[in-house]
Amino acid sequence: MTDEERKAWLELWSAVFGEPPPIVSDGDLAARILVAHLPPAPPYEIKSRTE
Repeated sequence: MTDEERKAWLELWSAVFGEPPPIVSDGDLAARILVAHLPPAPPYEIKSRTE
């Protein structure tokens, strides 16, 4: 994981949980925890340009 990727993970974790992440050596585990706790994406609607 690059430094930029690690910084992005830390910021995302803090945004989701409101605190810094615990020390995790497994990036895949941290990703699975984050995905499990993120809210689902809202349904998107594609509108035509004429609307």
